[in-house]
Amino acid sequence: MPGLDTILQYTLPATPQWSIFGSADEFNNLPDATKDQVSFLNKKATDYLSDLLHTARLITGGGWEPFQQNFKMVETFDQFYADDESRQLLKKWLYHRGIPFSNQVFLLQTNENAVVTTWKMILRYSPFIFPGDDVAIFDQTLNWCLFFYHENKLFFVRDRLYDPAEDEQRMQELNERKKKYPQFRHPYF
Repeated sequence: MPGLDTILQYTLPATPQWSIFGSADEFNNLPDATKDQVSFLNKKATDYLSDLLHTARLITGGGWEPFQQNFKMVETFDQFYADDESRQLLKKWLYHRGIPFSNQVFLLQTNENAVVTTWKMILRYSPFIFPGDDVAIFDQTLNWCLFFYHENKLFFVRDRLYDPAEDEQRMQELNERKKKYPQFRHPYF
């Protein structure tokens, strides 16, 4: 079973025929430094990340309002045009999100294999990643998420209001109490 710590064990043996980086030939012609920072995941890992995205409630709404009251900060970018100035504005906006370049991120695109890459690659190849299908990008912390809606709107959220660690701690306390007092009936069971 894939997990965030073991996700790289579920990579594809070959480059997909088509990806956000173009055709297989186009990807293979990229510099080795770029290819070393990109891993394409198989269907099992892609399904796992997709389920995690929804189970962790990173995206809770529709395209124009994907984040509903789960994060303290929501920022948008909607200056997508087919020119170099717009592409530079996008890169600058992404840079100012404050994610370290070496941060490993998960990229999910509609009907494509998931990709594990670095934030630096997201910035570098943003003009190719975002104009197209819906894209979600997040990291292991699940404390931020970037979502591109196919109608040329990008959302960035950070600082989750819900912390699953608190629920896990409460559940552990209940389990410990049940071990210690087997006859005790929990209100949640």
